Parts: sequence; structure tokens; C-alpha cells
Amino acid sequence: MPGPAKQLTPRQMQFAQLIVYGVEGNPITKTEAAKRAGYSDAPGEGSKLTNPNKYPLVCAYISNLRDEVREKYGISFEGHLEELGNIRDRGKKDNRNLAAAATTEIARGKVAGYYIDQKIIRHGKIDDLNLDQLYERMKTIKQKNEKVLKAKKLLAKD
Repeated sequence: MPGPAKQLTPRQMQFAQLIVYGVEGNPITKTEAAKRAGYSDAPGEGSKLTNPNKYPLVCAYISNLRDEVREKYGISFEGHLEELGNIRDRGKKDNRNLAAAATTEIARGKVAGYYIDQKIIRHGKIDDLNLDQLYERMKTIKQKNEKVLKAKKLLAKD
């Protein structure tokens, strides 16, 4: 079985760009992005292409594109939270409807990748873990993301 790809295909690049930029500035689903990028099994491919274990280069490219967007528009997690807090405070103080401002700031956060539409069923809380279990969980997370980190380094060299 051949190893992981060393470079992105044009179709993979188009998929990643669609995931990050959407269509005409509107976000689209993985399935829609895969369809628009020309994949025949769009639902399956959309999911696979965002799996770092199967396509670490695609995931790294998506991450790099999101980093560029954050840098270009001056979006940081801290700044985003601060702006949301300011909108909330202005709404409380002025007793005005600042829904448009809040919606705009949330949209900026979505473009930056701070919001992910997914549902996770959790059993237990991190607070319930003892120290050994916590270290084991952190180790698992690091191992799960190693392929993406290596792919980002590989993309940075090109």
C-alpha cells in the first residue's frame, strides 16, 4: 500500500478553498464542497478529506488557509471574544438590538474556524479524570494530530 501523498491535487486544493471561503462568502458543507470540487461520492469524500488520518495534507492546507484569513482580517480568538463581549455590553447599556453586529462578528468567527458545526455525545467530564487519565487523553490528542502537524511542516517547505 502506498504511503501518504506528498502534495495536494488540484481537486483537493479546490475542496479546501471551498471549505474555508465558501461560495460567494457563504459557508458550505463538506458534501457541497466535495460536489463542487468534482468528487462523485461527495458525502463520503467530504468527510474523508477532512480526516487528518486519511488526508493530513488537505487538513493542513485547510488550517493554513484559515490562518491566512485570521491574519488578513486581524481575527484572533481573544479579539473575537472581546468584540462579542463589547457587543453584549453595548446591547445591555443602550437597550438596542445589536443583532446585526453580533451576527457579523459570529460570521467572522466562523470564517476564522472558531465555530464548528458538529454534535458530540459525551460521557463523563474532564473534571472526572484523574491525573493519569488526563495525561493519557492528552497523549492521544497529540498522536491524533501529529499527521496534520507533519503535513503543515511539509507544506511550509514547498
